[in-house]
Amino acid sequence: MSFRRLLPIYLLICCLILPVRAWINKPVRGARITPQRLVLVLDGVPYQTIKDLVSEGLFSRFKEPARMISTFPSLTNPAMIEILGTSDSPGYEDHYFDRTRNRLAGTIQDRLRGGRFIQGTFRETFDYHAPAYKGALGYLAAPAGAVLLAQADLSSFSEAFRKSQAPVFIGYIGETDSLAHMGGEKHLKSFLQTLDRLIEELITESDGRLQVEMFSDHGNHYTEYREVKLGNALKRAGFDTVKSLVNPRSVVLPRHGLVGSSELFTFPESREKVAVLCAGVEGVDFAAFVSGENSIEMISHNGRARLLRDGSKFKYENAGGDPLDLDGISTLIKNSGEMDENGFASEEIWWQRTRSHRYVDPLRRIFDGFNKNVRNRADVIVSYRDGYLLGSPVLSIFARMRATHGNMLRSETEGFAISTRRGLGEAVRGIDLKALFELDQRQIAGAFFSGEGHCRIGPTMAKSLR
Repeated sequence: MSFRRLLPIYLLICCLILPVRAWINKPVRGARITPQRLVLVLDGVPYQTIKDLVSEGLFSRFKEPARMISTFPSLTNPAMIEILGTSDSPGYEDHYFDRTRNRLAGTIQDRLRGGRFIQGTFRETFDYHAPAYKGALGYLAAPAGAVLLAQADLSSFSEAFRKSQAPVFIGYIGETDSLAHMGGEKHLKSFLQTLDRLIEELITESDGRLQVEMFSDHGNHYTEYREVKLGNALKRAGFDTVKSLVNPRSVVLPRHGLVGSSELFTFPESREKVAVLCAGVEGVDFAAFVSGENSIEMISHNGRARLLRDGSKFKYENAGGDPLDLDGISTLIKNSGEMDENGFASEEIWWQRTRSHRYVDPLRRIFDGFNKNVRNRADVIVSYRDGYLLGSPVLSIFARMRATHGNMLRSETEGFAISTRRGLGEAVRGIDLKALFELDQRQIAGAFFSGEGHCRIGPTMAKSLR
């Protein structure tokens, strides 16, 4: 039997033995906690979910939660890069288009070989991160697989934290995102209730001295999902969806995960045509493309607009439409005297004026989506409406999505931030969290994650699939 056929069996076995391993390694209660501050990252937990739990009496040690405004696209890689201030990620997701090599990169083999997944990435910042292979396992036997892995992840984190001698400990729980995707709000809330009890234990063990801060990198929108037929539309229009760019008809459309946005790569002369085509596909909210060094064009069913940047100032121009529904806000900014003679307003003004808008802080986030946080930057970015997604054909076989993220709208954008030591206000941006949580004023405690997986079978299989 080939290793390729053995891989699903291996993953299923992992799902079964991880909870047992976590139970065997269950730490002894009662030991004094060394870390004075815990920062816990919960991947993909929406603000509204945390707010609901707080209103029910959970997380009572914390101040009021704030909305954490993610990047655009609202995906883990760019979001965590923005928050932590680490080096740019190769791609928007772990499966990405490498412009230098002109081919798709990042595979399941890389995830099983944990070194490539963690080393040299933002994940090295964390004092605890689950072994690389776990993220893929949550999609097997869902939602039960995701539930089991989330509990195992929490147990391993607890063990790592209690063993740490560092004054500040940063942990990352990735299975919360899988729980939202596969289990929906019910299963995610159940996990968070368990987390609340654990945090109470840790604070008690520290004699009340432990300070805790938590945040998520983006939100998740709970609903039933339909797949956007973007590839079909491109082919009908004469474009070739390929793995390498050959000519102006070539379009590379990486499909990883099952998310609410897509990043497309093509030749510069094809950007506008591809964006116009994508904007007309059912389920698409808008498509954007770079039209100049400091300009971005946006197209939607509401027409066309132009985004302009001048240093740290931004301008929104109606070019035959209002895709972001910002005409009224632009007029308000102008009438209040906050706009210069050329129609530009500061980044801070746009943030304050749009923080409760359906598209929060859109101009900065869209420009950053094309210019920051990733090395291989897209030519066209498509944001889908709530309830629509596009992604991996393989995952779609295993997964019935109950929530996802990636688009510009609030449910998929808004994570949360919460602290026991300070209030954070009504909303914060990812770029603010590093300073607010003093993430740059600590040393890594010592990584507590595996680069290989829990046994040698994973690396062996990964090598065989190359």
